[in-house]
Amino acid sequence: MTSLPMLSVPHDSFRHGLGTLKDDIGNTHVVEAIQRNHPQQQEQLRSEMMRNVYGSALPARMALEKQILGRVQRLPGIESSRLGLDSLSGKLDEFEFDCYLNRPNDREDIPTDMHSLMEAQLKLQTKPASRGI
Repeated sequence: MTSLPMLSVPHDSFRHGLGTLKDDIGNTHVVEAIQRNHPQQQEQLRSEMMRNVYGSALPARMALEKQILGRVQRLPGIESSRLGLDSLSGKLDEFEFDCYLNRPNDREDIPTDMHSLMEAQLKLQTKPASRGI
């Protein structure tokens, strides 16, 4: 018997738009699941290969560096480039659609108010971040 998934967190309609249960059920196509899981599988394969060749210390050190470089970010409203994380993971050598299409600097939508974003990050407000002018 198939059943609908239990809703664990209330849907935030203001931030994510009106949602339907059809959107939350799962993947729409098998290729979508493969594309979503591919980076994690490649990372696990690379880590296992380094563990076999260099020992367990190198993958542990690289995982620690990845955690440290993943925490570095700019203030809200300003996009972080994460250059160190990209160089560690080897993403600097890849040129994909995201590199030149749908860049945040090229968008025409209204930017979010930086004060509201900072208050939300510091948990100083209870309402969601509002759109600025």
